[in-house]
Amino acid sequence: MSLSLFILGSLANENSNPYQLKKALLDVIPIKISEGKFYYNFEALQKKGLIEPVKSIQIVNRPNKTMYGITSEGRRFLEQEIYNSFKKVSKIEDLYITIYLLQYVDPVKAAFYLEETIKKEKNRWDEYKQAKIRMEYLDEKQKTAVRFISEHAFSQSEHNIHWMEKLLTFIKRFEEMK
Repeated sequence: MSLSLFILGSLANENSNPYQLKKALLDVIPIKISEGKFYYNFEALQKKGLIEPVKSIQIVNRPNKTMYGITSEGRRFLEQEIYNSFKKVSKIEDLYITIYLLQYVDPVKAAFYLEETIKKEKNRWDEYKQAKIRMEYLDEKQKTAVRFISEHAFSQSEHNIHWMEKLLTFIKRFEEMK
């Protein structure tokens, strides 16, 4: 969904064509994206009525360049999906594009959703830490492997929660930056 959000957010600023949008995405956010995936998302947004062609530019000896804009339904969808991103996050990487598009939502509301997500994530990992893994049926090598995997999972969760807390501080300061 984040790729679709980038397209919608970019078109909320100004009309553009798919090639310019893809170039802008790769210029500002460090992600890998295939051309097919990008155009698939673009076409899906158009089929849903969230973006639409607004004009066609004639260029000599080249195919016409179609410029697209966001629809009013697309603006509502963009705002809701940004909020939904903060409700469902478990890794900061999943939020790169959402963070980039914070200007389209109320930072106070986004902070509220992120705070709730952080609480849920902390509770979830606390429950995992409290759970007793049934290791009586495992041999020593399997027990060692389970401990190794658990150590990684818990350190990753702590890292992600730490960054979500930093993001929360960023969002709370975002209003001041305007």
